[in-house]
Amino acid sequence: MAKKSKSGFILEKGNPLLPGVTVLNNGINFAVSVYGSDTCCLNLYDKDTGSLRESVVLTNQNRTGNVFSVLIKNLDINGITYTYQVRNKEFIDPYVKQIYGRELYGKVLSAEETKLLRGGIYQTGFSWQGEWPLHIPYSKLIIYKLHVRGFTRHPSSGVTNGGTFLGVVEKIPHLKELGVNCLQLMPIYEYNEIIGQNGFNGNHKMNYWGYSNENYYFAPKASYCAEPSHQADELKYMIDTLHKNGIEVIMEMNFVKGLNPGFIQDCLRFWYLEYHLDGFKVSSETVPGILIGTDPILGKVKLLAEGWDVDRIYPKDMVPDFKNLAEYNSGFSVDTKRFLRGDEEQTPAVANRMKKNPDKCGVINYITNHDGFTLMDLYSYDVKHNEKNGENNQDGADYNYSWNCGTEGKTQSKKVRYLRKKQIRNALLLLFLSQGTPLLLAGDEFGNSQEGNNNAYCQDNEISWLDWDLLEQNKSLFQFVKQLIKLRTEHPILHMEEQLRNMDYIACGLPDISFHGIKAWYPDYSHYSRVVGVMLAGNYVKINRNENDRIFYLGFNMHWENHGFDLPKLPAGKQWYVLYNSNTENNIMEEQLLINQRIYEIPARTAVVLISK
Repeated sequence: MAKKSKSGFILEKGNPLLPGVTVLNNGINFAVSVYGSDTCCLNLYDKDTGSLRESVVLTNQNRTGNVFSVLIKNLDINGITYTYQVRNKEFIDPYVKQIYGRELYGKVLSAEETKLLRGGIYQTGFSWQGEWPLHIPYSKLIIYKLHVRGFTRHPSSGVTNGGTFLGVVEKIPHLKELGVNCLQLMPIYEYNEIIGQNGFNGNHKMNYWGYSNENYYFAPKASYCAEPSHQADELKYMIDTLHKNGIEVIMEMNFVKGLNPGFIQDCLRFWYLEYHLDGFKVSSETVPGILIGTDPILGKVKLLAEGWDVDRIYPKDMVPDFKNLAEYNSGFSVDTKRFLRGDEEQTPAVANRMKKNPDKCGVINYITNHDGFTLMDLYSYDVKHNEKNGENNQDGADYNYSWNCGTEGKTQSKKVRYLRKKQIRNALLLLFLSQGTPLLLAGDEFGNSQEGNNNAYCQDNEISWLDWDLLEQNKSLFQFVKQLIKLRTEHPILHMEEQLRNMDYIACGLPDISFHGIKAWYPDYSHYSRVVGVMLAGNYVKINRNENDRIFYLGFNMHWENHGFDLPKLPAGKQWYVLYNSNTENNIMEEQLLINQRIYEIPARTAVVLISK
């Protein structure tokens, strides 16, 4: 039964199945879940003055189970903010879609300012223009992971709106030139970036990464916007513009332990449907994998986690028509870094990582990520240097499988700098020429460094911000990464949709993939082996209607001695050409006929790419 409030609003019982605030044709629906109380107050404030306009008392008449709901008519939502109150304690709606009070990044709020944090009623007039969903399969995906603020916050970025969603838009030409077609964004929902303890410089320590325990998961982060009051529209504009340019967007969701599984499911559905996101990176420890993995609404959404129980998600004989689940863990990173460093007993693991591509689940491969060394630092430091974090260098991983190539940190030694550049090229070759989906950490394409800090979670400064001046200084590295991505994209044998079988199942004389040691057809998996050869037969896939892909031989010698590799014999009429050898200052890929077609000497700590013609 309807009743009138003190301010003249018409109040009716709301719909408890619409959590948060929902604008309906006949009014505004408010619904919130509250445990252990028979009443709940909905406080409505004037957005401009902050004064309380009305406190609507919700009683058992508004209650369904543990949900209080009310439908308010005649409410002007443009000038309203709101909170809830139980037992004289105010709190913000967990389903709030817009937050007022956190417009400035890194601002330490006083006790009074904290009380003024309030929810806004979500409105948007945005009209989508870009094609969505893109549904790029994992086999064709090139992921680029970035932090929205750090990506363009540095003065060298050259953008108008540094550190914002619009700053990302301004860098789309760079992304397209590089060749990536998917962004993985570190948290962009509203989180508290103030940790609340003193940092190394006496100021409050920052939670720069965004993996916070205090989050409003449905609201875009206002301080990532050029105009914070337009957060929804600016984020949608960024996503829409990326889609227009053929780039998908995956968002990291750091759900803390103890959250209701239904809340998590509602949250992912909301971001997918409202913001047109293409996927989410979640943690297997806090997210109910079976629930979201079988969610019909999320059935075509990319879902990345450390692991999935695919046998429970998919019936025994069912193979999904679109692989949306993907394994995202540090396994590839650890195995390849140890192999590249020259550790023993790594050859079998690396061979498996290069081949791995399950039928029901994608695999995300990365060597560097936000929680570790950048690629430049991986070969510039033996140990972490996190002193500036203010924790006596006790934080961050102790085992990085890094190698400083002879000198710790910056050096003028030409020999050391040459070796570092070669190791970076070796790592990139291994990453982009493996079958799984490659992920590149933003800045690695031009040698970004964090000065040896492998845990820069609290560094909202030039340690974490990308220095775009390095793009010109390390232009040859950038060009190399561009060529490598182009090579992978143009040759489907380097990124097959199905897992290769190591069999000749089309009777062409070659298996689809084969592994070799110094002797052709004999992989060396002994504990002391530091070499592996991989042949990929393009006979198994066409690059156009009339032409098969070419045959590749990838040779990796991570020993500190040169080794001659026996080469597999090619079919009649074909010869091996050297496409790339990392033991050179020249970062250009070009085909050169190999004089000796039977054996090729690969220098110490070198990777080579041979191609048939």
